Amino acid sequence: MEWKSAEVSADGVVKIPQRWLHLYYYEALNILFRFENALRLFVYVVLKNKLGKDWDAAALGDGITIRTETKKRIAQAREHGYLGYEVSSPMLYLNSGELTQIISSDAYWKHFAPYFRATKAVVLTKLQEIGTVRNSLAHFRPIKQDDIDLIKQNSRHVLLEIEKCLAQITAITDVVPTNSSANWYKELKAIGSETLRTGLFSSVDQDWGRLELEYQVPLLQKTLYGHSYVAYRLGSIRTPQVLARYDSLRNRCIYVSESPIHGAVPDDKNLQVTKGLSIVFSCEALEAGLAEVVDAVKDIAIITEQETALIRQDNLARGELVEVKEASAILREGVNNTKYWASNLESLSTSPAEIEAVEYWGQRWHYSTDFVSSVAQYPWMPSTVSSQEWPF
Repeated sequence: MEWKSAEVSADGVVKIPQRWLHLYYYEALNILFRFENALRLFVYVVLKNKLGKDWDAAALGDGITIRTETKKRIAQAREHGYLGYEVSSPMLYLNSGELTQIISSDAYWKHFAPYFRATKAVVLTKLQEIGTVRNSLAHFRPIKQDDIDLIKQNSRHVLLEIEKCLAQITAITDVVPTNSSANWYKELKAIGSETLRTGLFSSVDQDWGRLELEYQVPLLQKTLYGHSYVAYRLGSIRTPQVLARYDSLRNRCIYVSESPIHGAVPDDKNLQVTKGLSIVFSCEALEAGLAEVVDAVKDIAIITEQETALIRQDNLARGELVEVKEASAILREGVNNTKYWASNLESLSTSPAEIEAVEYWGQRWHYSTDFVSSVAQYPWMPSTVSSQEWPF
C-alpha cells in the first residue's frame, strides 16, 4: 500500500493527493475539533465557578463522576504514553456526548441555562445533531457535504453566548479604576514588594477579575562570549509551586496562566525581564474567599522577596517559590544592516505538561472576537493545533 502525503510548495500552497478523502471531511474535522474543545472549556469554567474545588465531582450518571471516570481514562492513556502528547486535564477525556449530558442534566442545567438563547429541549436537540455527525466522522462512517452546513449553523446557535463568555474570561485587560468600591480591589491593591508587584484587572462585564503577580526577574550572573553572545543566570518564580502550595488560590480561581516573557538587552547587556503570573477568579468567588486569597498573596510577596535575596547571595540555592534558570541573548542582524539582541527566555516559561492541576492553562492569550474558530492553542494542551492567523 502506498500512503501518499500532502505537499507544501515554497509559497505555502498545499497539494492534496486525489486519493485522499473529500475536502469537506477535513472541514468537518476542523469544526468539530474546535466545537468540542470550546464546549469542554465552557463546561469546566461553569462547573469550577459554581462547584468550586469539587467541580469534578459532577455526575455523569449511574454513580459515575467526572473524577472517577476520567481518572481511569487517564491511566489507560498512559499505558501507551509514547503515542501523541501526554495530557492530564480530566476535561480532555470527556467526549461531546458526556458534555451534553452534563449541560442538560436536571442537576446542572440551572448553571448553564443563562448562556443559551433557547430552551433546554432546543439546545439538547442541536447538540445531539452535532453529536450525530461527530460520531459518524469519529467512527469512520461516511458523511454528506450538507452535514457541514448543519454543524456550522448549530454550533453558531449553541455557542453564541458561550463564545462571549470565553472571550470575556480570557480577555481581561481593563485596569480596575483606583476609585473602585469592590472589596477585593481594596484588599489586594496594596500588596506587593520590590520583587513582586500586583496588578488588578476586570472583564468588561465586571463578572471576572484578574490578579497579575509581576515578578521582577533578578539578574544573578552575566557571562559575555565575544561581542555577540551573552549567557545569563536569572531568578524565576515557580508557577507549579504556587499552585501546589496555595490551595486557597487554586480552589477559588478559574485558571492560572503565564504572560508571554520578553526581555530587553540595553547597552550594558544587563538583561531586563519580568515574569507575569495571572490568576483569574469570578468576582463572586473572590469576594466569598477574599480573606484566604489576601493571606496567600501576602505570603507569596514575602517569600519571593526572601528567596530572591537568598539566590542573589548563592546562585546554587533554590527556594520553594524561586529558583535559578539559564537564559541567553545573541546579537542578530536585522533589515538595512541594523543589529538587535534576541533573547532566549524559554526556560522561564512553564508548559502545561509540567503541571497536572487543571487550573493551569499555560501561556496567557485572548481573543476579543472569533474565539471558537481561531484559537491556535487550547488550555491544557502542550502544543498548538493550528498556525496563528493575525488580523490586518
